[in-house]
Amino acid sequence: MKKIDHTLGKFVLRYLLDESTGHICMVLLPGGMQDHYEERRKMMYAGKNSCNAWDIGSLCHLSLRHHPQGNGAGNTLKYGKSTEKLHYVKQDVVKTETGVRIVTLMEADEGYQIEHAVDYAHGGSGVEIETTFINHTGRSVELDMLTSFSLDNLSPFQKDSAPYKLKLHRFRGGWSMEGKHTEDTIEDLNLEETWVRAFPESERYGVLGSHPVKRWFPFGCVEDTEYHVYWAAQLGSNSSWQMELSKDGDCYSLSGGIADCEFGNWWKQIKDGESFTAPKAYVSVSKEGFWDVCQNITDMFQKYVDEQPVCERELPIIFNEWCYTWGEPTHDKMVDLTYKLKDMPVRYLVIDAGWSKKEVEDHDPQGSNGDWEYDPQKFPHGLLALSRQVREAGFHLGIWMEFEVTTEGAKVHSGIYDAMHLYRNGEIIQTGKNRRFWDFRKSEVITYLKEKVIDFLRKNELFYLKVDYNGSIGCGCDGAESPGEGLRAQMEGVYQFFELMRKELPELVIENCASGGHRLEPRMMGITAMSSFSDAHECREIPYIAVDLHQLILPRQSQIWAVISPELSVQEVQYRLASAMLGRFCLSGEIGKLNEEQWLEVRKAAVFYESVKNIIKCGRSRLFRESTNNHHYLKGCQVLVRYGSNGEVLIVYHSFENPKGPLIGELPEGNWKMAGRIGADVKISADNRKIEIIPEKSWEAAAVHLVEHSSGGEEE
Repeated sequence: MKKIDHTLGKFVLRYLLDESTGHICMVLLPGGMQDHYEERRKMMYAGKNSCNAWDIGSLCHLSLRHHPQGNGAGNTLKYGKSTEKLHYVKQDVVKTETGVRIVTLMEADEGYQIEHAVDYAHGGSGVEIETTFINHTGRSVELDMLTSFSLDNLSPFQKDSAPYKLKLHRFRGGWSMEGKHTEDTIEDLNLEETWVRAFPESERYGVLGSHPVKRWFPFGCVEDTEYHVYWAAQLGSNSSWQMELSKDGDCYSLSGGIADCEFGNWWKQIKDGESFTAPKAYVSVSKEGFWDVCQNITDMFQKYVDEQPVCERELPIIFNEWCYTWGEPTHDKMVDLTYKLKDMPVRYLVIDAGWSKKEVEDHDPQGSNGDWEYDPQKFPHGLLALSRQVREAGFHLGIWMEFEVTTEGAKVHSGIYDAMHLYRNGEIIQTGKNRRFWDFRKSEVITYLKEKVIDFLRKNELFYLKVDYNGSIGCGCDGAESPGEGLRAQMEGVYQFFELMRKELPELVIENCASGGHRLEPRMMGITAMSSFSDAHECREIPYIAVDLHQLILPRQSQIWAVISPELSVQEVQYRLASAMLGRFCLSGEIGKLNEEQWLEVRKAAVFYESVKNIIKCGRSRLFRESTNNHHYLKGCQVLVRYGSNGEVLIVYHSFENPKGPLIGELPEGNWKMAGRIGADVKISADNRKIEIIPEKSWEAAAVHLVEHSSGGEEE
């Protein structure tokens, strides 16, 4: 067994090559840790039965239809002949000023190849992996499964099947309950060792449709609890995807990619000379803990956000009028907001649903989607005049659209436009009572939307676009060799339209929303400035959800609503405003009716946000929580401590029902003093490397800004 090592920052990328078979795999190792492959047992014995305890594995798992499947069919398409036939050809290493690219080529005797590319940026905390299938067989082949990444031979530090030593970490999704962390032992998953190695077993999970964060986030992490090492991965996929934790002998394989033939009804014909690249994967390793490995991955997303419009570098506060007009925005209401907000550090003023003209009058603010003409009764002077008036007051005007669909009441919803919509099994796909989907593979759809969306935004000088998406296409659509491939191609067309918007309108700030957080995956996050963290706009579970998402997305991209209404007590106002400090501050509500005390809290929170937004922008978070886990019936309390890259600290505390204390958290080493705080007058003390909070009431909150003594600031 040959080892090929590449030192990449704080970790080592190791390839294992079996020179007798040509099989090759990879694993990430924390710097300074040696693996124990030489100490692994070679054989498994059960009475008179014996077999190899483990094999090298592979950089990639794939399944071609003309090959026999492995013994896991129905459970996994891994470990079949298509993977077994691959052998190592070469590895090229290209070094640049910004990083290194390692490309490994594998080939089967019949002519198909796998190109496995690993990209590392200098100073980075993980690697990006792209896997490409190339057909040189002289014939067309049907590809039934292709992984984006595969980490085989886990854990490299164990000598046997590691009983009671391995866990799988995942995050569940759900409407208004995004990002719940779950962990299962190998034994919980029923993946432990059996009496002899026979059938590979796999925990296969994922999401079907165009809401890629529905019941699961595209994330997986294997923990070696004995050596305290974590291997984690996220997939960038805006359509159906899957991940698998598979057992084959002593070792485990964590892999993921596009949802396959069995799981996602996907297969693709690859003609001779053609290729197909699987969705990109983001992978990292850590011996510093689960939160650390999660943020190793999210830190890799910073470079994509840095490509957003210049105005985004300051993380401006947003005001969205949805919880102010409730679907009835007008010219006068928007102008009134500019007077109310004129002395606040708010820069984006967003018109939500309900602004467009309806052919059929109804009470649905999302009715008649697709025509995208403003309602002249609500905006008698036109949107251009409003945009310019708002800009003169110091704001950028934004607008809501759900341009990927049409709804009943729009001229383009049916009739001669039927052929421009998606079909499944010969029938138009419709979700809910009236939502249909444009077919983004058709040039006439792109031409129409370029006029109705891009030209509309340009003509009306709109610099912010909230893109909503309130329905999932489901498992697939017609127009390709498989329903899953139809869906993949459709969502690739959607992504390309987002790219077109960025190209045509380089100063446009795009918000990624899908009934809240159903698109919180790396691909859509990478093409947009920020995302709606959830639809939990007025709920007490907001801070619980927002904190969990620090492990999955960048806080600077996590738009959190603080809906402030006149019926709220000051304590409730503080609770909601403190929640907004967990990401991007989005203000909403009937702010014109607030009393002086309520408005003072809003103003203090805005000023505080301005003082800590650089900590939100770049830093590392740690959660200290003592609570139950039912989102809607929380008991206990939590504190999020964010260590800014500027050497400062942000502390955000929330109590739930019946909190118990004290709540203890950790701080970076330093001599800390308080530079500012908002919220409840709860006792918070910071001493060297410890923070202690004594809860006083249910549903209270506070946020604290800490600096070192030498940095200035005032004592509390």
